[in-house]
Amino acid sequence: MSAAPSLLVLVREYGYERREEPFTLSAGGTSHDYVDLRRAVASGAHLRIAAEAIIGAIDKAGVGFDAIGGMTMGADPVAHAVALISGHSWFSVRKAEKAHGSRRRIEGGELGPGVRTIVFEDTVSTGRSLLEALDVVTDTGAEITLACTLLDRGDVAASELELRGVPYVALLSYRDLDIAPLGSAPLGSAPLGSAPLGSAPLNTTPIRD
Repeated sequence: MSAAPSLLVLVREYGYERREEPFTLSAGGTSHDYVDLRRAVASGAHLRIAAEAIIGAIDKAGVGFDAIGGMTMGADPVAHAVALISGHSWFSVRKAEKAHGSRRRIEGGELGPGVRTIVFEDTVSTGRSLLEALDVVTDTGAEITLACTLLDRGDVAASELELRGVPYVALLSYRDLDIAPLGSAPLGSAPLGSAPLGSAPLNTTPIRD
């Protein structure tokens, strides 16, 4: 199998669960479909599959890069593996400014003008984490050649990135897993993926964006 079909098998077997009770999502709304890509790539062999799939997608997109990374921790494992296999650098964006020392938000590879970067997130729903990382990287003056994810659970991020003029690649989507999309819903209605009225009480354990 090529890397992308192998990735889908990997996600289905090790990273996806259908839950009886809906979970509250950190990005808003609820879902019965639990997806944990970090668990899916927890072994070295599985991490290599994900990294090779990303490298293949980057090659297909025809973009160059010097560094890949995104918001910690969603981007970290795969970005590190891509850097190891490709020979390029990785970087990690802190959720908040460092409280001491350099007070910087980006660790790892040095970013700045002339550095071609790929902003990555393992799973995207609204794209909040991906877009925040993109803003932090943009502030360094680095060139963003691509935004990418292993799995996009909605359609919101793609629209926002298109408005910003940033090329975007999602290796898998909610359609591949045959699950409901996450994202904005019409005013006054429940968020997409939310439990119907009268359903069981919510398990309020948050699932990250």
